[in-house]
Amino acid sequence: MFRWFYISASRLVDDEADEVVCDIVNVSVARNRALGVTGALLFTGRNFAQYLEGPPRGVDQLRQSICLDMRHENIRTIAEGEYSHRRFVTWSLAYLPPPQLLSSRAEELLIAAEHDGEANVEALAQFLCEMTVKGRG
Repeated sequence: MFRWFYISASRLVDDEADEVVCDIVNVSVARNRALGVTGALLFTGRNFAQYLEGPPRGVDQLRQSICLDMRHENIRTIAEGEYSHRRFVTWSLAYLPPPQLLSSRAEELLIAAEHDGEANVEALAQFLCEMTVKGRG
């Protein structure tokens, strides 16, 4: 099992962002499933955070595609490498849209994960897990 966890800045225009991100998710669900990759995407309106996990070849193929995607910039890896288990077993791509009440918490976690080490990376990953579980109900 391999994981890649990154943060990037959105280049999307506010008026079109929701529609564009929905298109990203729709395409990604099928592609991730075909590659055996699971994960979650968080969009705060200003930033993306995405956690991808699966076979190294599948994750690397997605990484290459994401790095060429002009809808975001300044891609920063916050965690990558071998990992013992999947966090998003049932999600080819869970999506967390810009939550009105959680935007500031999500942004705080993004900043902390990027600058303050592994514990904060895990806190952001846990936040994604908790929000996807809440989103199922």
